[in-house]
Amino acid sequence: MGSCLDKLQINETDPDTRSIIPITGTSSLHALFKSTWQVNFLAPVHELLESGNARVLEYGCQTGEWVLDISDNYPLAKVWGIDTSNNFPSSPIPLNSNFLICDILNVNGLPFADNTFDLVHTRCLAFTFTEIEWEQRVIKELSRVLKPGTGWLSLLEISLFYTNEGPNTAKLTESMRSFLKEKNVNPDITSLQLKLLHESNHFADIQVHERFPATEINIDIDDIIAKEFALTIHSLGAELSNFMGLDNEEYNSLIESSVKEFNIYKTSVKQTKIIARRI
Repeated sequence: MGSCLDKLQINETDPDTRSIIPITGTSSLHALFKSTWQVNFLAPVHELLESGNARVLEYGCQTGEWVLDISDNYPLAKVWGIDTSNNFPSSPIPLNSNFLICDILNVNGLPFADNTFDLVHTRCLAFTFTEIEWEQRVIKELSRVLKPGTGWLSLLEISLFYTNEGPNTAKLTESMRSFLKEKNVNPDITSLQLKLLHESNHFADIQVHERFPATEINIDIDDIIAKEFALTIHSLGAELSNFMGLDNEEYNSLIESSVKEFNIYKTSVKQTKIIARRI
């Protein structure tokens, strides 16, 4: 009988992806987010997007599910998705959507003029940037392309602090957080983002919304959360196993045990959305 890791969709990391921890399973993550929030954004821009001439940007769009959803729901809006690697949808896309390869850390930043967008959205960028990069570049560049007065920033992240952890899961998450700190990546990403937004003096109406995945829905939440956790840990491979002093067999065995614990302990993880209006 194969192990539970054999059932996981393990993808090779795209060499152009700069994330410390590769983002995996983006389709199931999109389903998880939609089931949790029931909407694609919380910022009060629905009427604006319906009226026409609105511009929307997602940075770190990965395979583009969010961009396609927004494009379909708001056909009069113009929607851009940007990522550092080309994992964009290959099938015909809505005429009002566009995908570009770009790194926000490039010397020229995002390829847009100041004050361009009505909504700028990011999600799952916790592992992509160091604390210094968030402070010196990322928030400033996202702010630059937003329209002052009416533009909204939306930041969605999954916590690295799980609830109801089993002992093996706790061992892995504690090690992962310590590993990230050694890479100068802040594992408490939402606290960092919130701090930088307040310190920037470019944002008002800052709101923090927190939710746990809903359980009374038609997708297996426990399975998705456990699978995404296992994919994340497995994708770190030798780096994290060496950090923990484990050989490959011990490391995979620990992941196996952790995945089984998710259902036993009803392990879950909080999602946080921060929205803020550009001033």
